[in-house]
Amino acid sequence: MEGMTVPHDPSSQPASRPQSGAPQAQPSSPRQPQAPQRFVSGAIDLGTVKQQAVQRERHAQQAAEAGVSVDYVARSADVTPESFEQDLVVRSTQVPVVLLVGSARSEASAELKNFFARLVEMPDVPQEQLKWVFRYIDADAVPEMAQALGVRGVPTVLALVAGRPATSFQGAQPQEQVEQWLESVIQAVDGKLPGLPADSGAAAESQDSRLDEAAALIEQGKTQEAIAAYDAILADPNTEPELAATARAARANAILAERAGDSATGEQALEKVAAEPGDVDAATAAAELLALRGEKAQGFDVLVNAMRHTAGEEKDRAKQQLLQLFELYDAADPEVIAARTNMASALF
Repeated sequence: MEGMTVPHDPSSQPASRPQSGAPQAQPSSPRQPQAPQRFVSGAIDLGTVKQQAVQRERHAQQAAEAGVSVDYVARSADVTPESFEQDLVVRSTQVPVVLLVGSARSEASAELKNFFARLVEMPDVPQEQLKWVFRYIDADAVPEMAQALGVRGVPTVLALVAGRPATSFQGAQPQEQVEQWLESVIQAVDGKLPGLPADSGAAAESQDSRLDEAAALIEQGKTQEAIAAYDAILADPNTEPELAATARAARANAILAERAGDSATGEQALEKVAAEPGDVDAATAAAELLALRGEKAQGFDVLVNAMRHTAGEEKDRAKQQLLQLFELYDAADPEVIAARTNMASALF
């Protein structure tokens, strides 16, 4: 599955995308991470896909009116066409942005995404002391962004500095080498970038040591103890709503990660359920993997679809699996409410 090409999307062509007749991505063997060199003068100008400044100002104003800190920066996030400029161009003028261009069809992409997401969340420091942030682009969902960056195969990891790729590697790599690569990126720009702003509206949950303790338990492989720690936070009557939401999401991920086991099994389930939507076991494994990736609405849809393709005991089993998945999340979650409506319609 690795060394896959970036999908070709003829419907949307950014200015920096290769023109018709240009060589397409070809499978290649993994390239080892290299220490960052000087910036490449011919690198793709990410500014060609910048969003209008007025749109950013409007979003900032809306966030301020809603009481949301405009200084808050997510350590890990998926990049969309709307967030491209802020997440990659602007952010990389403050700290290095480690960008993974991957695919849900690639096991190596999933492993790298989970690895970087865990790594960037580990430092227990204020936002302004962070040395880097992690961003992810789904090459299947938005191939035009991958092509604008000059990516020809997935997974590809780039270090963006000052709006340009400074160094990159392609394919699966040992975690130790990836950590060394990241450290070399950080050292190369040390003192040359201003860093992230302080989060003037930092949420209370980021200061709660119980979350850090639970995360440490997960790193140690003590998943059940971590789940118990999250349960204690949720049972505490003094827990603020924002902290409760964070703990609930982390608890769900811990449970799903334990159920998922080998990521390759989940990938196989995704492929199988695409061909056999009525396979309840495959649908359950696929739904849990999607939820673990932060795509719980898509996971709900897989099980609802399984209900529509089954009858009798199998249909009821799919329903029960879906109800168990609902239990991991807040009943007032809009995605849960929508999925419950879809489940009800699938019953008849």
